[in-house]
Amino acid sequence: GGGGAKKGAKGDQGGPEVFRPTGQKEGILDELKDMKIEGRDVPEWMKPSEGLLSKVNADRELASAVDNAKITRAIEEVSKDPQAWLKYKDDPEVSSYFAKMMGVFGKQYEEHEAKA
Repeated sequence: GGGGAKKGAKGDQGGPEVFRPTGQKEGILDELKDMKIEGRDVPEWMKPSEGLLSKVNADRELASAVDNAKITRAIEEVSKDPQAWLKYKDDPEVSSYFAKMMGVFGKQYEEHEAKA
């Protein structure tokens, strides 16, 4: 018998690049995606989803947080090291955001459990 091994295609550039017309981020959901949350071993209800996005966008404080460098930095730091929260807990702006976001995650969890 003869081996009919195919040769690999040359010039494979990989996947197409995605360009957003405005160049703007989708808000906090992009921040969550940038942290690669969906790739980690996190519960289903914590992953960025349409339901989560609509809850975040419905709240102006949460939706505008992506434009606040202090809050986005806090999110990034706390996601890597939960102890970093101690740095921000006395900051009313950051703690208010985190309290609201925890409330949103709480609702997500309740809805997830209701479906289960």
